[in-house]
Amino acid sequence: MRYKPIGLAVFIVLVFQLVVSAHAAEIPLGASGGIYTVPGLINRSVSLEFLVDPGAGTVVIPASALRQLVQNGSVTESDVIGVGAAELPDSSLYLTARVRLRELQVGNMAVRDVTASVSPALKHPLLGQSFLRRFGSVTFDNRRQVLILSDDAAAPVAQAPATTWVAPYPSYPAAGSFSGGGYAPPAYYQGR
Repeated sequence: MRYKPIGLAVFIVLVFQLVVSAHAAEIPLGASGGIYTVPGLINRSVSLEFLVDPGAGTVVIPASALRQLVQNGSVTESDVIGVGAAELPDSSLYLTARVRLRELQVGNMAVRDVTASVSPALKHPLLGQSFLRRFGSVTFDNRRQVLILSDDAAAPVAQAPATTWVAPYPSYPAAGSFSGGGYAPPAYYQGR
């Protein structure tokens, strides 16, 4: 059987595009205060509008979202990882509770076992690297206003950095209590 060279090249390109598009999701981008946002679903039970923050090391959720997840039973005491330190752009540190989200879905892409930090004063959750690094590539198409998450199996996926410092904090809520404490985050997170 004989193929025309141009026809074969077009066929190969079409097949390649189908394979690539089968492993990618395009999520429409919104905006809040000039920052891109995307809708997300945590543990198939709580929907939130996430600020897309590739500079954040982990996903960060507000304490109010954690309360909803605990109330509906989709986060239990066994999902509490512990207490960790978060570093802000000004190099200051603050302590935060860390939990395991069993599933975080953005668009049609769901990621299991996502580490998230909980911020008592945060109003909008942050979609950080503990979710984004699970993809072969993360692309913003500014013209079409979409976030493209590519699950390219050939691309190496960076592993999460090891936690360098974890310590108990007496005024932070004990695991399982999920109630307020004497903790107040730095002004950077106020009003976000």
